[in-house]
Amino acid sequence: MTRVDPLPFRLGVTGSDTLSLDGARSVSYRMEGTLHLVDETVTIEWTGSKRTQHVDFGEVTDDVDHFPVEWLDVPVAWITSARLKGGWWAPRLILRSDRIDAFDEVPTAKQGLLKLRVLRRDRELARGMVQAIVSASKRTPNPVNAGG
Repeated sequence: MTRVDPLPFRLGVTGSDTLSLDGARSVSYRMEGTLHLVDETVTIEWTGSKRTQHVDFGEVTDDVDHFPVEWLDVPVAWITSARLKGGWWAPRLILRSDRIDAFDEVPTAKQGLLKLRVLRRDRELARGMVQAIVSASKRTPNPVNAGG
């Protein structure tokens, strides 16, 4: 049984700022989750919140909406490469699939590519996750490339 410690991550969901005659509005997102590997399945689990701040002539509002926990199971055989990029400053674990829809349910995923922001303190854990995904893929018909 292949098992590695879960890897915490953040998703870089872009917010927006607008200025109009109605006032100023700022929308920001905080999305975070955990990446798990058990046997030949990668589980991506995430949740987050949306913060909307609005200032107009009469009032200031600050609303926070919380999203439910979501998850996606992806067979290791679908992952064609797993790598850690960004070095010390901004480490990111990047998963690529030859299936264009492999990560579609995860916010920020695009056309079979998923970038997960990793805290600097979790770099070694991320390296271990990449190695574990590559090792698990060796037991599947579609081996993963650990390209740098």
